[in-house]
Amino acid sequence: MARKRIGSKHGVSGEPDQPVAAKLPQLPEMPASPASKIPAPLQFPSLIAMSMVMSFFLYASASPYTSGDLSTVSAHRDQWWEVAGLLGWRATELGVGWWGEYDTMDQCALTFLTHLPYLYFLTSFYKIRPTTAIFCLSIDLTATCVPFYLLRGSLASHKLKVPKGAVANRSVVNDIGVQVFTSLFATGVYGVVVFGNFGTWMPSYLVTHFEGIKDISSLYNSTFLWLCAAFIPTGIAAKTFLFTPAIAAKPDAYDEKATSFDPETASLMETIEYNLWGHSKRVRTLMKRTATLAVIVGLHTWLHTYVAVDGAEGFGAAGWSSIWALAATLSGLGFWWVGNVDGMSN
Repeated sequence: MARKRIGSKHGVSGEPDQPVAAKLPQLPEMPASPASKIPAPLQFPSLIAMSMVMSFFLYASASPYTSGDLSTVSAHRDQWWEVAGLLGWRATELGVGWWGEYDTMDQCALTFLTHLPYLYFLTSFYKIRPTTAIFCLSIDLTATCVPFYLLRGSLASHKLKVPKGAVANRSVVNDIGVQVFTSLFATGVYGVVVFGNFGTWMPSYLVTHFEGIKDISSLYNSTFLWLCAAFIPTGIAAKTFLFTPAIAAKPDAYDEKATSFDPETASLMETIEYNLWGHSKRVRTLMKRTATLAVIVGLHTWLHTYVAVDGAEGFGAAGWSSIWALAATLSGLGFWWVGNVDGMSN
């Protein structure tokens, strides 16, 4: 399969005079959820309320199994603004998915990718039981996915068999081999990034910036193959959040505008806009989602590591969070490279 030139922004096939946005049937991409009868202005507040209530009751129910572990490493945060800050951040995470028009699968994948690094940190270096981390991650996913499922429809790109005309590159989206390959590709990216940082600057960094850290032997005992095996669910989540929605994105009116761009007659601002954003819908979707994932995982990991872990320094938490932001960014770049081949409709 021939690969396009890196400098080419569009891989749109078809007749030159055919409008880009008209090449695929314009089917509704986000159908209304039949379970949602709440008026539109009240849906997002309802989402926050349902998620917070579910999280509270689920954590309360799981406390006999988790509190003993978490209390040994948790910093005591009694100020109202500290609690309000964590709740506000939780609402922000939900808002990113809601206003970003993510469906249940998107939000579940984003939650998994952003909540895993903090729990992985606790199990690796503070000897929190893996079962405790699984409980916490399962609660976070449940408190996110159930409200989204009730209030938001599903994108066609996440169905097991995508209907004809619902998305671009339907054959790619439906191809099991492609889905497996891209999941393993992202798994490898995360494995390389984490393994590379574990074996270089991370040991001395953790000891310096995390007072009371219990054990760093996992930095030396983790092999590359073991990390890749452990990150298979992470690779699947990265594929779900980044690759599938991007490759399934249908051309829009902006594609037609970018295709007709003339550098000889364009103004300076139009030229700058084209150079920064004059990509296909696929690339623009991938760029937005990669930036979203990198920012959210970086902020979430820093906030929870610094605020919740006793003895953690802000600079130390920033170093740990940067690993995961880098892995998200490289995964997005890798998916751009994988999708930048001839034959794609956009």
